[in-house]
Amino acid sequence: MKATKILIGAAGIAALTGAGLMMTAFLGKAASYSTDIAGHRNLSEDVEATGDVHGMDSMTYYSAVTAPVAFYELSTGDEVKKDDKVVGYDLDDLQTMLDQATLTAKSAENTMNGQVKASDNNQAKYNKAAADIEVYRNSYALFRMANDYLNQGQYQENWDINCIADGINKGIAEKTGQVNALQAELQKQQLRLNEPDVVADEKEYKKTVNEINRITDEMAGLSKDIGNMQSDLAGLPPANLSPEEYAMTVINGNWMSDIMRNWTEATTLRNTYEGQILNKYQKEQLRNSYDLSELSVGTAQDNLLKATEGVHIEYDGIVTESFIESGTVVSKGSPLFTVESSRDIKVDVGISKYDIGKVAVGQKADISIAGNEYTGTVSEIKRLAETTDSDKAKVTVSVKFDEPDERVYIGLEADVTIHTSEKKGVLTIPSEAYYADDDGDYCYIIKDGEVAKQYITIGLSGDEFVEVTMGLKEGDVVITDAVTDDAIGKRAEPK
Repeated sequence: MKATKILIGAAGIAALTGAGLMMTAFLGKAASYSTDIAGHRNLSEDVEATGDVHGMDSMTYYSAVTAPVAFYELSTGDEVKKDDKVVGYDLDDLQTMLDQATLTAKSAENTMNGQVKASDNNQAKYNKAAADIEVYRNSYALFRMANDYLNQGQYQENWDINCIADGINKGIAEKTGQVNALQAELQKQQLRLNEPDVVADEKEYKKTVNEINRITDEMAGLSKDIGNMQSDLAGLPPANLSPEEYAMTVINGNWMSDIMRNWTEATTLRNTYEGQILNKYQKEQLRNSYDLSELSVGTAQDNLLKATEGVHIEYDGIVTESFIESGTVVSKGSPLFTVESSRDIKVDVGISKYDIGKVAVGQKADISIAGNEYTGTVSEIKRLAETTDSDKAKVTVSVKFDEPDERVYIGLEADVTIHTSEKKGVLTIPSEAYYADDDGDYCYIIKDGEVAKQYITIGLSGDEFVEVTMGLKEGDVVITDAVTDDAIGKRAEPK
């Protein structure tokens, strides 16, 4: 860029010089030029920019509570010191909120404890009723079993008696039938005794008499057997409970009635108490309500403490923005003011795409502000390019003052020179001798007494000198005056 400026600035001079050279050549004399010698020097490359002064640290303070501001006296540009208390709050509303939260929490605690205790009492009553039900169920079963035993025993006894009586009755019926048959046979035999043939026949007569006697004896035996069986039938036990057994069943029945009544009452009580017992979710809900109220107390206490402490400055600085005034009711999280550090100070400059690749954190810089000179160091390079007023995207680079003083004011404009590169003992030529065209970089030299155009490769560019990496050697004479290609091959000599 500097070479281009040299070419543009030297155009008029070159025309005049060219005319002079032609005249000199015509006269056969060598032209005289200002020259320099290509030699080794220490060379540095700088990037220059302009920016605004800011604190290294910028902090916007926000309200930690919702409350009226009791005092605040800051304005933009005021200087503040670390630990200064600059904002105080009115505490009345916050104290009231704490009192209300405390009462609410106490009420929630009493509600929780009361309902839980009542639930526990109902649980105990439920447990007793449930235990009583089991006792009544078992007792009822025992008395019912005793009556069932008596009734079952009587039933079995009746069954046995009926079976015996049935057998006896069947025996009586059978023997009665035999008697009836014998009586019929006896009548037949008695009738036969009156028959003439039998009467005539003594043998037959005796036979019939003997048969009648046999039948009569057999009938007498059967009658005796029937009588005995009837006696046995009459001697069977009665088919009813004994008075003692009946009395026992009545007692057992009375007990069962009492037990059933108590059982029913215990069941009603159990069902009633069961509906009044809190389940785990209801207890958890009560606990959550209490915890929330306790959390509200903690929040209210924290807000009152923060309001009591007020707002303190964290580092020395300058107020760059102020959003409130005394008496303002601020909400939690709303901005109060902004402070930039006055001890650690920087200049933010915008660097173009052509130079940003040369800049690195840690590079040294010179800062000029209001006629005062300072040194600084590149402390930060933003990763975001922003468009400036000239519609050119630039990257913000922060240069920190090494030793700022009271003459460095926040917001002022400052000129910055960043020393991006430095080389020692490199071959250089003066910046005025450097040119560039479409074919590359070049310079004019005096070689063998004539002007020659020499293409070169450059490296580092400084304010006064340009590094030459190829095309020249130490001791070459380079022309620093404005020259054009018209002078090539013409005689020349250093002034």
